[in-house]
Formats: sequence, structure tokens, C-alpha cells
Amino acid sequence: MRFWNYKSEEFYNLYITIYDSNFPMEKKKVLCILITIVAIFMSGCWNYSEISDKRIVAGSAIDYNAEKDYVEMTVELVKPVMGGEKTQMEQETYYSQGDNLFNAIRNLISKTGKKVFWSHAKVLILSEDIISEKEKFMSVIDFIKRDAETRDDMMLLVSREKTAKEILKTDVKVQEIISFHLEDMLQNNTSISKYRAVPLWKFVDELSGEGISATLPTVEVATYNNTQISQIFGTAVFKGAKTVGWLNGSETKSFLFVIDELKGGTIVIEEDTLSKDPIKIAFEIFKNKTKVKSVYKDEKLSMKIDIKTTVNINEINGDIDFMDEKNLKVIQKNAEDTIKKMVEDVIKKVQEEYESDIFGFGATVSRDNPDLWKVLKADWDSVFSKLDVQVNTELEIRGSALRSKTIKVGD
Repeated sequence: MRFWNYKSEEFYNLYITIYDSNFPMEKKKVLCILITIVAIFMSGCWNYSEISDKRIVAGSAIDYNAEKDYVEMTVELVKPVMGGEKTQMEQETYYSQGDNLFNAIRNLISKTGKKVFWSHAKVLILSEDIISEKEKFMSVIDFIKRDAETRDDMMLLVSREKTAKEILKTDVKVQEIISFHLEDMLQNNTSISKYRAVPLWKFVDELSGEGISATLPTVEVATYNNTQISQIFGTAVFKGAKTVGWLNGSETKSFLFVIDELKGGTIVIEEDTLSKDPIKIAFEIFKNKTKVKSVYKDEKLSMKIDIKTTVNINEINGDIDFMDEKNLKVIQKNAEDTIKKMVEDVIKKVQEEYESDIFGFGATVSRDNPDLWKVLKADWDSVFSKLDVQVNTELEIRGSALRSKTIKVGD
């Protein structure tokens, strides 16, 4: 502990002021005792330690060895390196294993030489093997959620590779630390809307909540210019604590429409009624609002989904006069139908193939009609798979970027 390194002269002057004052002697003694206590606790941190005494975890990958019944952990550590006047960050990767995650972390000390520090960990990558073993998987989530050092906003990912540690061995990254690069991609998910960023707290809430099933984004290794890069794309669908299926990037965008978490990205339609050849039109999504409500009528339950989207025309690969009001209405109707079909298709797939309410329809029923939910919740998976869902879409085309006409090529 460091004593008297915080404005000691000011505290001394305060002592003199008190004793020169007209306070009664008893009050002077009490004030001086309080000042002394404050000075001690403000002079330094009770658990102060140098950064060089810590091994800082940037991210971790968790695998499962079924043959040995071991949890295998790979951690990416941040290593500060002095480079001239600046401190740069380099990556170190270590591997450990144990009966559970806690043992694997402690066993890591024999390799790092120091206890690892988890407060700055950004991502936790889970293999398909570990999430398929319910007991081991829930033990990992329980430890990460329970431990005082880990943060609730740590992002979770599911690896589509054979192991999760392969994600931490890719070649190319925007910055030196792969885990930080993965976090950047997750935080900028609204620009593409083909995956959903899920922090630890949200996953646990959805895992334990009524009328909703959990999801996690998926990550894989892709080849780009003969190098290996990490690519986040798609969604893992859970039913309880077990994965039951997957959504690709396009299906994930439709999923985000339903749960009102789509904030950007693009929509592409094909228009074949306004020209001789089909023309593709790309829209940039500026804003989207989705309202979901349950309708119970004549002893029949259905869901009503209203989607209102604001877009810009950003690219046209043909010649269409979209300044003509009739043409614009045709384009608008086409886009509305495209979004409607996208949403209906993903709902149908999840209902028929997975029977997992990742859309939170059950939670909506619970909110709208609590008495009805009490009757249905015990058999909700079966009800959900047969649920009638009505989708209504409304599209507003705000503009056409910097051009009001398509480009025409002369003879």
C-alpha cells in the first residue's frame, strides 16, 4: 500500500485549519481521525498490482475432448511491447486443459508463470463439441457468468470449424489481436446484418427466459488471397441448452427483421416487369421498426408482425426511370413482397425444422395475454410449430443517393 502520495501537503494544511478553528476539542479529534482514514484509503488502491504482474486475456476458445472427458482451453494473451516511444500490443497463445473450465484456467499458470487476468476478455469462442455436451457446456457458462473477473458484456461465438481454437490461429487481422478484431466485427454488425452480436448477459437471459429460445452468432475460417481469415456469418439456434440448427447470413437478416434488431444492411430485389431483362436493385436500410403482437380470436392464437422499413436506392444494374411515380410504386411493392417472403420463409423453417421459438413469440403471448400463456406454456414448442403468423410490410423509399437517374451508355 502506498501512503501519503496523494496531496499530502493539502491534508497537512487541513489539519492546521481545524486546530486553528473555534471547534470544540472533541470535534477536532473526530475530524482529524476521519481525515486520516480518508488519506490512507485515497493514497493508493488496496489491491494495487503492476500490469507486468498480470497476463491479460483478450479472448478464449473452448473445446471438448470426448476421449479424455476434458475441457480444452486456448487463450489469446495481450503482451505489451515497447517500440520506440509507443507501446505496441502483441499476441501470445497458450493452451490448457482440465476436468472443467476452472481447472483448465488454473492449470494454465504452469505455462504462463502467472495468473491470467480476465477483466479485459472480449470474446469467448465455443466449439460445436462443447455445446453438444449439455453438462460441460452449462458448466462453462456458469463459471464465466459467476466469476468476478469476467465481464457480462463478453461476446459469445460458436465455431463452425472442427475446433474453436482454429479461429485464434488465423493469419490476417486488421489489428494484431484476433480477439479484438472479432469484437470489432461484432460491434459493427449493423452494417451487414448477417449475424447477431450476443453478449454473455443476453445469452443467459434468453437461455433461462420463458417463451424465447437463445441464439449465438457463428464464426468460421475463410480463405482470402491465399490466407486464412476469421469470418462471422450466420446463427446457431438453441432449444434449451442444446443446438438444434443453423441459419445462414440471409436467414439471419430475416430473423433480425422479426425481433426488431435490424438497424442497417442491404436488401436486393429483382425487377422484371419494368424492362425487357430482369434488373437488380439494391437498397440501403436506414431504419426499421417491427411490431409483434399476439391475436387470440375464436379460441385460435396467431401472431401479427408489422414491419416498416426506410431505405435508399443505392445501386441499379439497368435502365429504369424510377422518378416516374408508377415505376416507383412497382419497385416499392416488389421490395415489400421480397421482405415479406424472406421473413415468412425463415419463420416457417424454424417452426418446421427446429421447433425453437427464437423469435420470442411466447414472451409476446405472455405479455399480451398472461392467462392464456399459463395454459399454453407447458406445450409451447408444439403450439409454436403450428402457429399462424401474419406478416405485413411497408417500405418507404427515402431517396436515391446522389443520382436521380440511372446511367445511360451512349452509342
